[in-house]
Amino acid sequence: MSKSHVKPVLLTNKQIESIRQLQERQRSAFGTAPTIHEIARGLMDKALQQIEGAM
Repeated sequence: MSKSHVKPVLLTNKQIESIRQLQERQRSAFGTAPTIHEIARGLMDKALQQIEGAM
């Protein structure tokens, strides 16, 4: 099995604040919310799908 090479991605303060607002909107009735990392990965997946669909 090959090792994957994962690198951190830096976001601006404005981007982090927007993700935190999304996090609050997605809070469940039990008080849990997705992590910032989960939201960021989901946003990246959607963006990449849009790019692939446009090609």
